[in-house]
Amino acid sequence: MTDQGSIFAYLISQPLVAVALAGLVLAGSGWRLERQGARLGGHLLSAGYLALGVSALLIVIDVTRRTKDSDFVLELVDRTEARIVGQETVIPLGPDGHYRAMAEINGHPVSMLIDTGASFTTLEAATARPLDLRPSQSRLPADLATANGVIQARFALADQVKLGSINVQGLELAVIPDTESPQAVIGMDLLSRLQSWRVENGNLHLIPATQ
Repeated sequence: MTDQGSIFAYLISQPLVAVALAGLVLAGSGWRLERQGARLGGHLLSAGYLALGVSALLIVIDVTRRTKDSDFVLELVDRTEARIVGQETVIPLGPDGHYRAMAEINGHPVSMLIDTGASFTTLEAATARPLDLRPSQSRLPADLATANGVIQARFALADQVKLGSINVQGLELAVIPDTESPQAVIGMDLLSRLQSWRVENGNLHLIPATQ
């Protein structure tokens, strides 16, 4: 009786497991009855499959909700939109604790991380390839210290970089080799062209330079 009570208590605390087990029982019972020619077997089999499908979907949703690094959450992070308030561009803090927004480089949309600790605005080669960038004539390749170690970067000139109300022209970008987790970064070379920037109530405020 104690074992049965423990099992019952566990199922009550784990409703997704209970639904999955119910689906297995219904599907198994339906399969046996269907083989015997009973019409009820088909209904039970369908109900069992439905319960298994629902439980699987709920488990995926629950795991996604609990895991910040899941693809689903990263997709939402990448879709963070900058708001224009007056002359300011306001970027909310993402669920991963970083500021990200969609920018435009030479008219092409690029999801970018705003990193005040980065010296250069940086793209990986695969991201930079379709952006109509011109090789920089003023800078030689340079070694950059990154989270993946020291890597060599080449520089390319972007005619225009836009982010909300920010419009920077003639910005040299650092182009680095591709990695397994590509990440485009807006660094201090772009931020230094602004009038100012600040963090207020968890939001990043970018104020463009006056013309």
